[in-house]
Amino acid sequence: MPQRHPNILLVMADQMTPFMLEACGHPIARTRHMKTLADRAVNFTTAYTPSPICVPARSCFMTGLHTSTTGCYDNGDPYHSFIPTFAHYLTNAGYDTVLSGKMHFIGADQLHGFRRRLNTDIYPSGFLWSYPLLDENDPTAMAFDFAPQYQARNIGAGWSPELQYDEETHFRALEYLRHVPDRPFMLTVSYTNPHPPYIVPRKYWEMYKDADLPLPHYPADMDARYSDFDRAFLRWYGLDRKSIRNEADLLAMRRGFAALAHYIDDKLGELLDVLDEQGLRDNTMVILTSDHGEMLGEKGLIQKRSHYEWSARIPLIIDHPGAGHRRVDTPVSLIDLPATFLDLVGATPARPMDGRSLMPALRGEALDVVPVISEYHGEGIMRPSFMIRQGAWKYLYCHRSSPQLFNLEIDPGEWNNLAGTPKAADIERGFAALIAERFDLDAIEAEVWTRLAQKQVVNAAMAANGTKWDYRPDPEGTTAYIRS
Repeated sequence: MPQRHPNILLVMADQMTPFMLEACGHPIARTRHMKTLADRAVNFTTAYTPSPICVPARSCFMTGLHTSTTGCYDNGDPYHSFIPTFAHYLTNAGYDTVLSGKMHFIGADQLHGFRRRLNTDIYPSGFLWSYPLLDENDPTAMAFDFAPQYQARNIGAGWSPELQYDEETHFRALEYLRHVPDRPFMLTVSYTNPHPPYIVPRKYWEMYKDADLPLPHYPADMDARYSDFDRAFLRWYGLDRKSIRNEADLLAMRRGFAALAHYIDDKLGELLDVLDEQGLRDNTMVILTSDHGEMLGEKGLIQKRSHYEWSARIPLIIDHPGAGHRRVDTPVSLIDLPATFLDLVGATPARPMDGRSLMPALRGEALDVVPVISEYHGEGIMRPSFMIRQGAWKYLYCHRSSPQLFNLEIDPGEWNNLAGTPKAADIERGFAALIAERFDLDAIEAEVWTRLAQKQVVNAAMAANGTKWDYRPDPEGTTAYIRS
């Protein structure tokens, strides 16, 4: 009888930077369940998002393809239903593929290979969240008024729709694990926290409300060091008019983040407890990760969208049956997970994937050092922008702007831009050539703008017709509980 493939439990947080997590070596948010998992698992300490924004990052996570391959550029973009996802491949390998929580699919396909979802999504499924550039002639223009979510007066104990959503997501996931089918399962549990707003259940806020947390360091000439990309997002968020750099706001946002990370950590612990109770743990691959990070005031920035470390880095911990504990410092990406799943079950991709399998690392082998690429082309900048990490070097490029180049071994804060210096000229030329060879920058930029105009037409018609694509889970009322 053939050996059964292991179950897969993938737990994804939203906007969870590793630089605030005890489990990732930063004793700030007390994440004991994540740390216990990391201490018995393979801990990829230098993992990156393939795009520092929710929908594109998740399209890459599902497909193993770059966002410029899927054409998913912003939070109002779909990707084609004919692109296979890991859920399609695992379904065909005999898995029960189930999603509880957020995946922020845009468009009519709200499954992308999952057999079912246990609840609806928290965000709209239409093209609503696609935005043009701000009017340069309007000094008051901003995308949203982002700053209030990061100000102390709006952070603290309370309840929110985001918490309500995560409670439902968690309950549905626990119930699934208590009644798994008689075949391998792949359950993705995707929470919306610790994404702002930083409204926190009182029990968790009480743990952190007076915590003395490390704050960012701002050099006197920080504003002069901003790139064109940085300046675009200072304006996009309204930070050119509203400051979040004072100590009270920085402390509050970090306390709120830490409290919500602790909240998510306890959810992970409960999922693992049920795996143990059901006798499933020894044959289940458990993965903890996030879609992208959060700046939390670093460099005077908030939110994601940036390719700096706090926004681009993610936690990635994989507890594979029999793998044991290892620390892997080689840079990897969230985009590597689909290839890993296919390698696990012996499936062949229908098209080449941009990510690579991490199974060699799970088997105790060394990973090759390859360029890890992250992209951002959409809202707020509307032109191709890239990050490349290889070894100690990190290269940032926004089309038609001056690049940035950092050596993270000697400059982990990304303050000393080595682009244009003779000693780094060969490194810089190599990264620039890689982007030029792999990506058609003018074509990407043209498509971003063409898509925007088309989506605005569809948005107007959908609003007029009252069309919605939101997922409606089957409540199974006729078969639930006791019916005979």
